[in-house]
Amino acid sequence: MPLDQRSAELLRRRLSGDDFATLARELDYTDAAEAATAFAQVLVDTEPLEAVARDEADRLALDELHHAIWDQAVDGDLDAIDTTLAIHDHRTRRLGLDAPARLLADGPAPDPSAVTDAELDELLALIEDPPI
Repeated sequence: MPLDQRSAELLRRRLSGDDFATLARELDYTDAAEAATAFAQVLVDTEPLEAVARDEADRLALDELHHAIWDQAVDGDLDAIDTTLAIHDHRTRRLGLDAPARLLADGPAPDPSAVTDAELDELLALIEDPPI
C-alpha cells in the first residue's frame, strides 16, 4: 500500500532521528502521542521494512525513552534509575551485546573416522570428569 506524503515524511524523519514532539509540531499532528501512533500504523501498513530500518526505529525509540528519563535518574529518583536500567537491559538484549561468546573452530573440521581409540577414551574421560 503506497504511503501518502505526510506518512512517508513521518516515516523518513522518524528513521532519521526526529523525536515525536518535533514530528507532531512540524507535520501537524495533535501531539507526540498522535505522531507515535501514526508512526506505529505506518509500520503496520507498509510493506515490511528491511530489518535494518526496523532495528533503527527500535534504537531511536529506546534512545528517546532513555533521554526522557535520564535527568531524573541522575538526580537519584529510584524509579527512574530502575527504568533507565530496564531500557539499558532491553537495548543490550536487542543488540545481542549480552549474548555468550561464540567460539569458532580454526581450521578444517576433524575427520571423525581418524580419531584413534586412545583419543576417544581421553575425550570420554573429560566428559565424565571435566577438568574444571
